[in-house]
Amino acid sequence: MKRPKNGNKQYFTRMGTRKKVHAFVRVKPTDDFAHEMIRYGDDKRSIDIHLKKDIRRGVVNNQQTDWSFKLDGVLHDASQDLVYETVAKDVVSQALDGYNGNLIN
Repeated sequence: MKRPKNGNKQYFTRMGTRKKVHAFVRVKPTDDFAHEMIRYGDDKRSIDIHLKKDIRRGVVNNQQTDWSFKLDGVLHDASQDLVYETVAKDVVSQALDGYNGNLIN
């Protein structure tokens, strides 16, 4: 496996081909799910989160209230099977072939 030089963030497999880190988010709604706080992009690759300002912090309030994320995929109300097929299947298969693979939950 090659190591990155000078802070280069390219990742290499043991065969020397470039790989990138993929980022997915899975949102599992509950009975009291915050529908007014989360918006999904039409492309199913972005998510926006909005929190109301905490009025207890006073009139001058620099609290961040909005976040936007661009991802490889947003899995909203997805089954465990769909999550595995979309996110984990290739990583598990490559790990069984001897490549390094990581899934973070």
